[in-house]
Order: sequence, then structure tokens, then C-alpha cells
Amino acid sequence: MASIFTRIIAGEIPGQFVFKDPLWVALLDIAPANPGHLLLVPRAECALLSELPPVTLQALGGYLARATAMLRRVTLAPALNVVVNDGAAAGQLVPHAHLHLIPRFPGDGTFTHAPGGAYAAGELQSWGERLRLAWT
Repeated sequence: MASIFTRIIAGEIPGQFVFKDPLWVALLDIAPANPGHLLLVPRAECALLSELPPVTLQALGGYLARATAMLRRVTLAPALNVVVNDGAAAGQLVPHAHLHLIPRFPGDGTFTHAPGGAYAAGELQSWGERLRLAWT
């Protein structure tokens, strides 16, 4: 079954688009954290960013840079959150990769980062080594 984003892109469900191109679209979130809350959505329906076609991922950087600059200019937001919930355990509600661009203002309180913990002795180095080995 097609995701809600695929259905919006296809015109089956209305959406307020900012741009459409062959690989990506941007549309306003219907439940915004702040006015101007934008979604960057690939046309390719993949649940995770790592599943997207390489050409789609390569195009993302340019759209992300342009969209963040545009949002700052139009909303006068001094800052933005760029949020990716990559998988259900990360809070992804729609199984279609996408990015949230959220204009932020001092004191708006719309986004908080969960407090982190500390690594046990030697764990930081161990994780660093595991990840470096997996990168190659």
C-alpha cells in the first residue's frame, strides 16, 4: 500500500507543496511544530534513508541547503531543526523517508533533545573502533 506521502505526491490527497522536482518534493507539515514546518520527501518510497537510490541521496544536499536558507529568510527564524526519524524506534510515523525542517525561535520550546548518558570506561574507544571497522 502506498504511503500517505506517495498519495499526496500523486495528487490523491491534497498537499501544500513548496516545490516538486523529479526526485524530491517539499510540502508543509499539516501538524507543524512552528509555522513554516516543511517536509522534504523523496518521490522514491523507501522507509529508510539508506534504502534510497544513490541519485536521490545525491540531490538531497542541494535541496536541504536551499530550503533551510529559504525558511530562515521567509520565517525570520534565527535557527532551524533538521530532523530525521529514521525508523519506527526513532519515532518515524510514516514509513517513507523524509526530513523535517522546523523554524526555531528563542523560547518556543517546540523541540528538545533527550538527555544523554556517559559511556562506561573504555566504551567510547570501543564504539569508535567498531564503527571505523564497519565504515571500511
